[in-house]
Amino acid sequence: MPVGLILLAVAACNGSAVVTLTATPSTDTYLAYRVGLDAIQLQTSSGKKTVKLLPAGTTVDLVNLLNLSEVLGIPTVEKGTYTTAVITLDYSAAQIIYDDGSLDGVALSPVNSSGQAMGQVSVNVNLDPANPFLITAKQTAQLAMNFNLAASNLVDVGAKTVTVTPLIAASALPIDSKQVRIRGPLVSANATGLSLTTGVMPFDGAVSGVGQLGMVTSEVTTYEVNGSALTGSAGLTQISGLSPGALIVTYGTLSTSTTTTDTTVPETTTLDTGTTTTGTTTTGTTTTGTTTPGTDTTTTDVESTSTITSVSFSASEVLAGSSVQGSGFDRISGVVSARSGNTLSLEDATLVSSAGVNTFIPGTTVITIGANTLITVFGQGTADVENPLQISVGSSIDAFGTAATSGSGNATLDASAGHIRLDTSSASGLVTAQGTASLTLDLTALGGRSISAFDFVGSGADPTQYLVNTAGLDLENSVAGAPVSVSGLTNSFGVSSPNFTASTLLDSTTIQAELVVDYGAGSAAPFSSFNASAVGIDILNSSIGLRHQIQIGSQIINLLGLSTDPLISPTTASTTVFAIGHSVSSIVESFNNFTDFTNQLQTELNGATLVTGITAVGQYTAVSFAFSATSVTVFLNN
Repeated sequence: MPVGLILLAVAACNGSAVVTLTATPSTDTYLAYRVGLDAIQLQTSSGKKTVKLLPAGTTVDLVNLLNLSEVLGIPTVEKGTYTTAVITLDYSAAQIIYDDGSLDGVALSPVNSSGQAMGQVSVNVNLDPANPFLITAKQTAQLAMNFNLAASNLVDVGAKTVTVTPLIAASALPIDSKQVRIRGPLVSANATGLSLTTGVMPFDGAVSGVGQLGMVTSEVTTYEVNGSALTGSAGLTQISGLSPGALIVTYGTLSTSTTTTDTTVPETTTLDTGTTTTGTTTTGTTTTGTTTPGTDTTTTDVESTSTITSVSFSASEVLAGSSVQGSGFDRISGVVSARSGNTLSLEDATLVSSAGVNTFIPGTTVITIGANTLITVFGQGTADVENPLQISVGSSIDAFGTAATSGSGNATLDASAGHIRLDTSSASGLVTAQGTASLTLDLTALGGRSISAFDFVGSGADPTQYLVNTAGLDLENSVAGAPVSVSGLTNSFGVSSPNFTASTLLDSTTIQAELVVDYGAGSAAPFSSFNASAVGIDILNSSIGLRHQIQIGSQIINLLGLSTDPLISPTTASTTVFAIGHSVSSIVESFNNFTDFTNQLQTELNGATLVTGITAVGQYTAVSFAFSATSVTVFLNN
C-alpha cells in the first residue's frame, strides 16, 4: 500500500481526546501549590503508550484549579480501549505556600514518606474497569483527572515541610460540574455563525499543543478584546479582526453527548441450489457441455445501530488579545490585601511577563493605578467605564502594566497607563445577622485566604461585621451562626456598607464539605461498619492521627468530639469518582461506582494492608452524622 494511503488509513482509525485537570481542596489551605506537570500518557491494558497528552512540560498551580477545570490538550489518539493514565510530576522546583494566617504564609519543602526531598514522580492511575477510556474512529471522548490535595499532602508547619504522596483520580465520565477554562491560539471566529475555534496552550505555557476545539457561543456570551468589553456577535467580530494565533482564553462548560442511530440496510443473499450438466455423445467420443450453477436470490432488510460520541463546549466568557497578555504589558494576578490612595498591595501574586514567562511572587507586590487606568469587570460584557474606587480590599484582579522586581523578591507594577480587570472574588464566614436582602458576616477568608492577612484601613469595611448584599438570593439556611460562602464583587473602597455584592451564595446545605482522617503508621480496621452502600468511620480508633475533621466553609467539626460514627455514602449525583491509592507502588485505582469501590477495597484490606488516610468531599448533615460523598479516597500503605 502506498505511504499516503497508509497514513490516510491510520487517520481514519483515530479519534480525539479532550483532557482536563482539576483539583480537590484540602482542609489545609494553600496560597500556592506550583509543581511541574511533565507528562501525561495513556496506556491500553497491554501497556502500549500513546503520544503525550501534554504538548510540553509546564508548571501548574493547583490552587487555581480548585474552582475550575483546565483543558490540557485535544490530541489525536489511535483507536483503542485505554485503561491507565501515567502522570509525571516534578517537585524539584515546587513552590508550596501554606496559609498559616500570616501576611506571606509559610513556604513548605516537599518531602517523601522517608523525609527526603521530592523530585520527579510518576503516578499510574487505573480507570474504572467498567468505564475505560474508549477512543473510536472520528469521535471525541473526554478524560477528566482530579488531583486530591487533602489526600496527597500532610503539612508539618513546625518543620516547614509537606509530606507528599500524590493521589490523582481519573475518569472517562464527568466527575464534577466546574467551569472549564481553555487557553490557546486563535484559529477562526465566525460572528454570523456564533462560532469560535482555538488551539490549546494550557495554563500559561508557551507551547501550543496538537488539536483544536470548536466552541458554541451565543448572543449573551461576554467578551473582553484588547480591553474592550462586548457581548454576542459584536465580540466575535472584534476577535475575527485579530491576527491568527492571538491568545484566547475561554470559560464555559464541557458536555458529552451520545447519539445512537438505527439504520435499515437492504442485504441481498444468493444461495447455490445445485448444478446442471448437459453434453453430446458420439461414437467413441464423449463431449461434455456447460455446467450451470442454480441460484436463488433473496433480499432482506438488516437493521444496523451506530453510536456517535461527541464533546461540545459552550462559551460563557471570552478574553482575547492583550486582555490575555502581550501588547507590551506584563500581567500580575492576585487578591488586593490593602489599598492606600492609588496604591494597591497584593500578597503571593503571579506575574506573567509580556514575553509569557510565568513567575510566582511570594512577597508583596505594589501596583500603582491612575486616572488613565482602564477598569473592566470580568463577564460584564458592556463598555461602561468603571470607577477605580471599585477596587477594594479583597478584590481579585488582573493588573496589566510594566512590572519590575526587586532584589528582595518583591515586585511593582505601574498600571497608570494600563488596565485592571476585576475578577469574581469570594467571602466566607459565619453569619452574625440576617437582613431582608443582606447578611452580616464574621469573616474568616477573602479571596480564598485567611482574613488576618488583610489590612482594611480606609476600606470602610469591618471584617467582624462584614455586610453582604444578597438581593435575589435564598437566605433560608443562612441563619445566625451558620457558615456561608458568597462569590461576587467587593463594593467601592471607602464605602462603609454594603461591603460586598454577592451573585451566588452557598450555605451549610450546599457548601462543599471536606472530611479528612489520618492514621499515622496505619490502621487495619478504620471502619466501624462497611458494606456496598456505606462505610462508617470509627472515631474511637486509637490509630487516628493529626487530622480528624470535617470542614464546612468556616465551620470545623472535630470527629473525635462526635457522639456517633459518621457514615459515608455515595451521592445520587452522576458526577462521582472514588479512589484507592497505594503509597509504595504509586498506583491509584479509580471507580465511578461506590459498590465497585467498596468491593475492591474489602478485597485489599486483608489484615496485613493498612489504611493511612481517608478523605471525602460532598455534603454533611450534622443531625444524622451522614456524609453524602461525590468522591472518597482511601490511601493504603502498600
